[in-house]
Amino acid sequence: MYKMDILEKCLQGLRTNGNVIGSAISSKSGLLMATDLPSNIDRNSFCAMAGSLFSGIQTAASVIGKYGVRHAVTNIGNELFIAHMCGNSAILLVNARSNVELEPFLKEISYTANTIGDVVG
Repeated sequence: MYKMDILEKCLQGLRTNGNVIGSAISSKSGLLMATDLPSNIDRNSFCAMAGSLFSGIQTAASVIGKYGVRHAVTNIGNELFIAHMCGNSAILLVNARSNVELEPFLKEISYTANTIGDVVG
């Protein structure tokens, strides 16, 4: 199986959770790698947001002496945006409904991110 097939399968697996609106994998700089987003969401902007959001969180954490941030969660309206590092070179960004039970959902995202990290390195 090719790397892109594995990445797309990971994103499709997240979609089976009824609370996921869409998801994407981007480089740390926000460049699109793979997406499973609704057609009304601009894929490039979504991935650029992932890179920007995660970079901002890492910068803020380093200012207060904290390092090794692996995921960040933000709430915008009735939706959550979760950015999770995948290895050292990619970010998984998930857009979900805010009523999701967060702890088991984050475990699912972490598992998926680890799989993606194994693929992209």
